[in-house]
Amino acid sequence: MAVIAMLQVLNAIAATISMTSSLLIVFRPQIMSKSREVSPGERFFAQMYAARAVPFGMVTAVVPFVAASDVTTVRLVLIAATVVQIVDVGIGIRRREPAMIVGPSIAAIIHGTMTWCA
Repeated sequence: MAVIAMLQVLNAIAATISMTSSLLIVFRPQIMSKSREVSPGERFFAQMYAARAVPFGMVTAVVPFVAASDVTTVRLVLIAATVVQIVDVGIGIRRREPAMIVGPSIAAIIHGTMTWCA
Protein backbone atom coordinates (compact mmCIF):
# COMPACT_ATOMS: atom_id res chain seq x y z
CA MET A 1 0.00 0.00 0.00
CA ALA A 2 2.86 2.40 0.78
CA VAL A 3 4.35 1.66 -2.65
CA ILE A 4 1.10 2.69 -4.37
CA ALA A 5 0.95 5.91 -2.34
CA MET A 6 4.56 6.70 -3.27
CA LEU A 7 3.84 5.99 -6.95
CA GLN A 8 0.76 8.22 -6.83
CA VAL A 9 2.89 11.09 -5.51
CA LEU A 10 5.69 10.47 -8.03
CA ASN A 11 3.11 10.27 -10.81
CA ALA A 12 1.61 13.61 -9.74
CA ILE A 13 5.08 15.18 -9.60
CA ALA A 14 5.96 13.89 -13.09
CA ALA A 15 2.67 15.20 -14.50
CA THR A 16 3.17 18.57 -12.78
CA ILE A 17 6.67 18.92 -14.22
CA SER A 18 5.29 18.17 -17.68
CA MET A 19 2.52 20.76 -17.26
CA THR A 20 4.97 23.34 -15.95
CA SER A 21 7.34 22.85 -18.86
CA SER A 22 4.49 23.24 -21.35
CA LEU A 23 3.47 26.52 -19.70
CA LEU A 24 7.07 27.71 -19.69
CA ILE A 25 7.22 27.11 -23.44
CA VAL A 26 4.16 29.35 -23.92
CA PHE A 27 6.07 32.26 -22.42
CA ARG A 28 9.51 31.31 -23.77
CA PRO A 29 9.03 29.27 -26.97
CA GLN A 30 12.67 29.74 -27.91
CA ILE A 31 13.60 27.32 -25.13
CA MET A 32 12.11 24.52 -27.21
CA SER A 33 12.70 25.81 -30.72
CA LYS A 34 16.18 27.26 -30.09
CA SER A 35 15.17 30.20 -32.32
CA ARG A 36 16.80 33.58 -31.86
CA GLU A 37 13.64 35.28 -33.06
CA VAL A 38 10.34 33.61 -32.19
CA SER A 39 7.86 33.51 -35.06
CA PRO A 40 4.09 33.81 -34.66
CA GLY A 41 3.87 30.17 -35.77
CA GLU A 42 6.14 29.07 -32.92
CA ARG A 43 3.98 30.97 -30.43
CA PHE A 44 0.86 29.39 -31.91
CA PHE A 45 2.22 25.85 -31.64
CA ALA A 46 3.47 26.46 -28.09
CA GLN A 47 -0.01 27.62 -27.11
CA MET A 48 -1.64 24.66 -28.85
CA TYR A 49 0.75 22.28 -27.09
CA ALA A 50 -0.01 23.77 -23.67
CA ALA A 51 -3.76 23.81 -24.36
CA ARG A 52 -3.60 20.02 -24.48
CA ALA A 53 -0.72 19.26 -22.14
CA VAL A 54 -2.04 21.18 -19.13
CA PRO A 55 -5.51 19.59 -18.91
CA PHE A 56 -4.10 16.13 -19.69
CA GLY A 57 -1.39 16.64 -17.08
CA MET A 58 -4.01 17.60 -14.50
CA VAL A 59 -6.02 14.47 -15.25
CA THR A 60 -2.88 12.32 -15.12
CA ALA A 61 -1.88 13.80 -11.77
CA VAL A 62 -5.29 13.58 -10.12
CA VAL A 63 -7.01 10.43 -11.45
CA PRO A 64 -4.89 7.93 -9.47
CA PHE A 65 -5.99 9.69 -6.27
CA VAL A 66 -9.67 10.35 -6.98
CA ALA A 67 -10.53 7.27 -9.03
CA ALA A 68 -8.28 4.69 -7.40
CA SER A 69 -11.14 2.20 -7.18
CA ASP A 70 -11.81 2.53 -10.94
CA VAL A 71 -8.70 0.66 -12.07
CA THR A 72 -9.67 0.67 -15.76
CA THR A 73 -9.92 4.47 -15.89
CA VAL A 74 -6.67 4.92 -14.00
CA ARG A 75 -4.86 2.51 -16.31
CA LEU A 76 -6.23 4.10 -19.49
CA VAL A 77 -5.11 7.57 -18.41
CA LEU A 78 -1.70 6.33 -17.32
CA ILE A 79 -1.17 4.29 -20.50
CA ALA A 80 -1.91 7.41 -22.54
CA ALA A 81 0.51 9.42 -20.37
CA THR A 82 3.18 6.75 -20.80
CA VAL A 83 2.78 6.76 -24.58
CA VAL A 84 2.97 10.57 -24.71
CA GLN A 85 6.23 10.51 -22.75
CA ILE A 86 7.69 7.74 -24.95
CA VAL A 87 6.91 9.82 -28.04
CA ASP A 88 8.60 12.80 -26.35
CA VAL A 89 11.68 10.61 -25.77
CA GLY A 90 11.71 9.77 -29.47
CA ILE A 91 11.55 13.46 -30.36
CA GLY A 92 14.37 14.17 -27.90
CA ILE A 93 16.51 11.45 -29.46
CA ARG A 94 15.88 12.82 -32.94
CA ARG A 95 16.79 16.35 -31.78
CA ARG A 96 19.74 15.08 -29.73
CA GLU A 97 18.56 16.93 -26.63
CA PRO A 98 19.45 15.10 -23.40
CA ALA A 99 16.84 16.94 -21.31
CA MET A 100 14.13 15.85 -23.76
CA ILE A 101 15.32 12.27 -23.38
CA VAL A 102 15.97 11.98 -19.65
CA GLY A 103 12.92 13.84 -18.30
CA PRO A 104 10.31 12.07 -20.40
CA SER A 105 12.08 8.71 -19.85
CA ILE A 106 11.73 9.13 -16.10
CA ALA A 107 8.09 10.22 -16.48
CA ALA A 108 7.34 7.23 -18.75
CA ILE A 109 8.87 4.85 -16.21
CA ILE A 110 6.82 6.41 -13.39
CA HIS A 111 3.55 6.42 -15.37
CA GLY A 112 4.20 2.89 -16.65
CA THR A 113 5.02 1.55 -13.20
CA MET A 114 1.92 3.22 -11.77
CA THR A 115 -0.13 1.61 -14.56
CA TRP A 116 1.29 -1.81 -13.73
CA CYS A 117 0.61 -1.42 -10.00
CA ALA A 118 -2.84 0.18 -10.26
